[in-house]
Amino acid sequence: MNELAHNRHLFIEDLARRLSALETRQRRMNALDYRVHARMLRHALAGVPAKHLQVLTTYEVVCEVLDNRGFDECGLLQSAGAQARALRDTTDALLRRLQRGSREAA
Repeated sequence: MNELAHNRHLFIEDLARRLSALETRQRRMNALDYRVHARMLRHALAGVPAKHLQVLTTYEVVCEVLDNRGFDECGLLQSAGAQARALRDTTDALLRRLQRGSREAA
């Protein structure tokens, strides 16, 4: 890991630690601080491959950001597990059948 990537990793870990402290009431909640840190975390995680962030998944806030990214990219929550793709395919098939049925009824 080069120095830039290492520094980014430390920055992300620091933000995750701060957000975690706010969420677990180890630090007094301040709405502005929370929003600023959450936005900074989202921006810091942008473009970083998920495999490089596996170490940071001990922080729930990092997992949430990764879930949101996965949902935005492919419509699946990463934390849903291996069955998520099968459930998504089943749901898509059901929606297609319902749409065909509504077109035929009209």
